[in-house]
Amino acid sequence: TTMMMLIVYWVFILIGSISSTTGFVVTRTQGAALAICKAKPATAQFDLDAIEQFELQLNAPPASENDAEEAELDEYLSEEDENNENILLFTVEKEYHNKRIDAAIAAMQPKISRSLAGNLLLDDCVRLVQDGGKLELLNRKAFKVETGMTLQVKLPTEEKPSEILPQKLPLNILFEDEHMVVLNKAADMVVHPAAGNWDGTVVNALAYYLANDSPYGTGEFVGGDGSAAEGIDVDGTDGEAISFRPGIVHRLDKGTTGVLVVAKTRASLAALSNSFKTRKVKKTYLALTVGNPGRRITIDRPIGRHPIHRQRMRVVPDPHKRNSGGFAPKDRLVDARSPSQAGRRALSHVDTISFDGKLSLVQVRIETGRTHQIRVHLQDRHTPVYGDDVYGLADWNKRLSKVHQIARPLLHAYTLEIDHPITGERMSFRAPMAEDMDRISRAIWPQGEEERPDLFE
Repeated sequence: TTMMMLIVYWVFILIGSISSTTGFVVTRTQGAALAICKAKPATAQFDLDAIEQFELQLNAPPASENDAEEAELDEYLSEEDENNENILLFTVEKEYHNKRIDAAIAAMQPKISRSLAGNLLLDDCVRLVQDGGKLELLNRKAFKVETGMTLQVKLPTEEKPSEILPQKLPLNILFEDEHMVVLNKAADMVVHPAAGNWDGTVVNALAYYLANDSPYGTGEFVGGDGSAAEGIDVDGTDGEAISFRPGIVHRLDKGTTGVLVVAKTRASLAALSNSFKTRKVKKTYLALTVGNPGRRITIDRPIGRHPIHRQRMRVVPDPHKRNSGGFAPKDRLVDARSPSQAGRRALSHVDTISFDGKLSLVQVRIETGRTHQIRVHLQDRHTPVYGDDVYGLADWNKRLSKVHQIARPLLHAYTLEIDHPITGERMSFRAPMAEDMDRISRAIWPQGEEERPDLFE
């Protein structure tokens, strides 16, 4: 083909030379025959440099079909993506089939508004996870999703501050000495700074309180100006950056209220962490549930991270229990299950205190401290925590919000027993319920204050 193009090209050059020397030009008539016409005298010679450049282009090797895509390497889902708290993974449920992707994302992820979902699409933050983990960019808000599709949404990252901001926020102190602080955590208050909540946390409040108002001193983790001390390395912690959680021994979810213990020194942090690790701590919770979990029930079921919704936990199915089709999960597994797939043992003891026919006030004692343990175990029993927007029932949650203006899981860390980190003395702490949970509990159990006055202090 290259030779043919050269022949054609030189034919036209020859014709051009004839026209330039004779004053005639060869043209094609309407009948497809050649005709010789009088032409204007030539005013310029051939551009030999252009001719040579054209020949070089014809002789150049053919371009690769992938040359244009060299800078756009295929993306694949990685393990780092699954563990990144700024990346959400979820599967489109049947009820959202054929809906616009911005509306579906907002419906499946309550923390993402439809306008934010649209902006994330326009900013190339949404991808379709295909077979084999390959990622396909989705950037049209009108794209219609289908049941079973797995979507990846990258949330905008925030700039991480360099230090803790001391803030004068209300704290309900139950006990304090030179070694530790015990408080009744308020609802909607995160325990320590992290992505999405760099201020307004318990740690921010304690940084100010210990530096300005504590009668027992700042301890070792907070400086005189309220800043976190540097160079802290304590055995028994879980490997997180301790500069943003000085003294934190355990945590409560944002919406959960109740007893929280915070260490003030390195020695007390190590001792308290060891008490939690060796299960020498007794923790009792109160919860309001939709339905009746039952009396003196023990739930011993492992909890692991959800395989699709990575920010959620779930009770891991028994690999030996067969479904209606006669198959057990282990029969469908190609490889051995990882620890996250197998889950970790979680043990909860549940006892219904009062049931009004719809809602229950229950007491839960946990022997393990898995993430979202009580909420997941109660959901697995089909009696979820009232107000739980992750594991609860949407219709009941809407009713709670509309009628009572409450938008949180009604879960309370009621009591905690632990050995003092320095003296070894056994200590017991009890925190009264928050006003909103107390109000609903009284409606469920009108005689509660007479029969259990300790719960309604």
